[in-house]
Amino acid sequence: MQMNAKDQLQSACNQLSTAQGALNQAMSSVEKPENKQEIEKALNAINNAVSVSNSAYQNYRD
Repeated sequence: MQMNAKDQLQSACNQLSTAQGALNQAMSSVEKPENKQEIEKALNAINNAVSVSNSAYQNYRD
């Protein structure tokens, strides 16, 4: 069965949340400061993406 747009959006939200968790795990084990900085940049971007995507899903009109 093909997913509709709302289902695709929910799937994207779930995948972003998974990525967010993985980056948080990476932050807890990173050793080099320069690597921590790179992970922080990625985490900031994913946090924004999670927020925007969740908002889009909550405001989606059926």
